[in-house]
Amino acid sequence: MKPLPFLASALTGILLTATLSGPALAATPETHTNTPGASAADGTPSERTVDAQTDEVTTLPVDSSDVTIIGATWEGEDPELEIRTRDGNSWSAWESLPTDDEGGPDAVSAEAAQLPAASHQSQSVALPVLDSDTVEVRAADKQADTDDLQITQVSTAVTKADAQVAKSAGGVSTHSATGPAVDAQISAKDLRAKIVTRKQWGADEKLVRCATDKTSSAKGVFIHHTAGSNSYSKAQAPAIIRGYLAFHTQNRGWCDLGYNFLVDKYGTMYEGRAGSLDKAVTGAHASGFNSWTIGISVLGTYSSAAPSSAAQTSVKRLVAWKAGQYGFNPTGKMTLTSGGGGTSKYALGKKVSLNVVAGHRDTSYTECPGLAFYNKLGSIRTGAKALVPELTPPPTKAPTKSPAPKPKTYPTKGAIGSYYQKNAGKTGKPVGSEKKLKNPNGAYQSFAKGTVYWSKSTGAHFLTKGQIRVAYKRVKYEKGVLGFPSSDKQTFKYRKSARYQRFHSGMITWSPQTGSDVIYGGFLTKWKKLGYERSKLGLPTADRTVKNGVKRQNFERGYMTYTKKTGIKVHTRR
Repeated sequence: MKPLPFLASALTGILLTATLSGPALAATPETHTNTPGASAADGTPSERTVDAQTDEVTTLPVDSSDVTIIGATWEGEDPELEIRTRDGNSWSAWESLPTDDEGGPDAVSAEAAQLPAASHQSQSVALPVLDSDTVEVRAADKQADTDDLQITQVSTAVTKADAQVAKSAGGVSTHSATGPAVDAQISAKDLRAKIVTRKQWGADEKLVRCATDKTSSAKGVFIHHTAGSNSYSKAQAPAIIRGYLAFHTQNRGWCDLGYNFLVDKYGTMYEGRAGSLDKAVTGAHASGFNSWTIGISVLGTYSSAAPSSAAQTSVKRLVAWKAGQYGFNPTGKMTLTSGGGGTSKYALGKKVSLNVVAGHRDTSYTECPGLAFYNKLGSIRTGAKALVPELTPPPTKAPTKSPAPKPKTYPTKGAIGSYYQKNAGKTGKPVGSEKKLKNPNGAYQSFAKGTVYWSKSTGAHFLTKGQIRVAYKRVKYEKGVLGFPSSDKQTFKYRKSARYQRFHSGMITWSPQTGSDVIYGGFLTKWKKLGYERSKLGLPTADRTVKNGVKRQNFERGYMTYTKKTGIKVHTRR
């Protein structure tokens, strides 16, 4: 059997439901087949998602001339997915389609705050499939307690523009960065001109969901690989990157492509997240450590073999360029504070000392950038330092600062003022004036540690900055389904690590295991009857969803459903 012709990326699917049909394959479980969507001639990705079952093989016809990215999402237990591809009459061996261990926005960032609820589902890595006409996906654990298993394919045509990029990009010299003078003499201007811009690789800017955060400078770099087969052509690389942009924004819910820069095996350098050429743009490449760092990812897998000399040289040049721009030493150390996140090794607020040029595995539970590439980071550091004409020295004397302006004071009044007078230690000082609200009527005032809301029916209550506030924003604050807060944040009696806050029409719960989730209406009433956190369901794990007329609320050990015909039903997992 030949190896799988795909590239693994840290991505998952876009939800666009299609119908499954087709005969079973001999000597395999029942097989579902799906007709592929046509990719756009201009290289714009086309998406399709199909429902799948753990006891069936899902068959996906694909166009062998396209780059097609395959990914999966599910709820419940990991079904241990496997994938194989066919080129003509020859099938590859079954290989793992593992659970994703990639980065994502820092937990407390503005980018994380706007993530859709669906982005919290379990998800596989996603595999760009090349030069194949059929893909099959199956579950190795057919008895897994898995719900809502869906397989997504995103197809992207390789265009004439891609071929032109491949022809004109030219790569870099394969000499060592510490070798011939031509490598050392390249200027920042010349290097910038060699980078394939978003416009050149065909980024669909309409996919960008939100403005990304920026910092005033950068302290260092995280090195990544996308994983998967290295058998891609120079012309296929831009199509793969377009697929990454679609997955990162439309399924993951990130603002933009996660990496600041990408490099292919030919040494071609690509602009990743918009603005990264000129500014310290915060990416989504290293969960908890995106702020103040730059993410560079090389296309391919480098567990047993290191990237090509051309790719390594381009990485050294990118590091050197940014070191000169921001004044950091490629062979030095940096101290970062963890911003939290699901794959981070370090808790929110933990200060960590790292190499200025670090590998993704240094801060996250991942093999990235592959052992063979990770072992090359020493030479990447020294090679990059040799390319920096002169590291910017730290200032010997602090610049004279103008006297700081006196902080502005804001009055408090009425019910909000009374609450503040009793709870100033909890709220901190006011940082804005009281604002009136309409439909529903009420008021709020911002304080250093959160916001005090007031309405006639609920009184004045404090909403702290944090994940409960993130969930409240997700349902449009007081204008959404919850209305105004009707209590302050409280601790569950029988789950000391978990918190909740009541609102006029519902509740938001939070725990380190489940995150922040909204529950209201009949589901909340039923949960109360079952005993809240002591119930057989445990805590909510997602906001309410509606699919095919069925309302659903997920919990740690099961879920509830509602239809007009059946009313509320409780489903527990064994």
